[in-house]
Amino acid sequence: MVRSFHKKTVILLVAVITVFLLSSFAAQGKYHFTIMEKIVATVLAPAEYVFSKVGYSLQQAGMFSGQLITVYRDNQLLKAENERLRQNEEAATEVLAENTRLRTMLDYKKGAPQFDFVLASIIARDPGSWTSTIIINQGSAAGIAKDMPVVTPQGLVGNIVSVTGSTAKVQLILDPRSAVGALVQRTESRVAAIVEGAPANPLTPRMVNIARDADIIKGDKIITSGFGGIYPKGLSIGEVLDVINEDGGLLKYAILKPSVDFDRIEEVFVLVHSREPVPQLPAPAATPTPQSGQAANPQGVTR
Repeated sequence: MVRSFHKKTVILLVAVITVFLLSSFAAQGKYHFTIMEKIVATVLAPAEYVFSKVGYSLQQAGMFSGQLITVYRDNQLLKAENERLRQNEEAATEVLAENTRLRTMLDYKKGAPQFDFVLASIIARDPGSWTSTIIINQGSAAGIAKDMPVVTPQGLVGNIVSVTGSTAKVQLILDPRSAVGALVQRTESRVAAIVEGAPANPLTPRMVNIARDADIIKGDKIITSGFGGIYPKGLSIGEVLDVINEDGGLLKYAILKPSVDFDRIEEVFVLVHSREPVPQLPAPAATPTPQSGQAANPQGVTR
């Protein structure tokens, strides 16, 4: 039965195609239908119409599919182009930001001819000691050595604590192990003390060992004192946020806002040479020679 169905279908298709061809010739005046042919054409006209509609629909579907493929390809190309433009914009923004930072660094270097600097980029920070140390991409091959100060145009970052040929580790002034000789910049004050990292609040170092009656107030600018020979005098450390008296003692301490934004630094200067004289601590007062049987009073040493 299936074979009979296929056979009938083939015969019908041949008949429709024949009528279609004859109609085409007749339309061109090359052929004239007989009465029988006209009868057959009339009988098969509905089938021819159906097949014509099906063929037209298939043709339209093919065209629509082609259009969909073209639209999809165009869409993919547009997406790729948009991504390329986005990446180019991000790269241009990054280059612009870097140029701005480096221009600021260059201006600072030009304004400090008394110092010789080596420019370095920060390449690593220890997640466990984010406010203690950083690693820079310059080392002994660039003339960097232990104890050299590290700065930005905004102020003091820290000092070199270890060096390899191509890298160096910097101890930040936020590190509780750090100790920097400091001075109140205000002319009426000039109080000297030590700035160290605060374990309880690493982003706000403290200026400690200040006499209870010393002249230091909120808003005072704090700079390096230069005592000790590691840091030259006058580098910005920070600003006083608050002054707190220690309980039951004769001292107080100041909480500072650092001049440097340690969360955002990307490049630093290593100060490899200074042509400024190192400030000297006042000479201690002469002490009497101890009498026989008396111990001498040792003098404290300030870094």
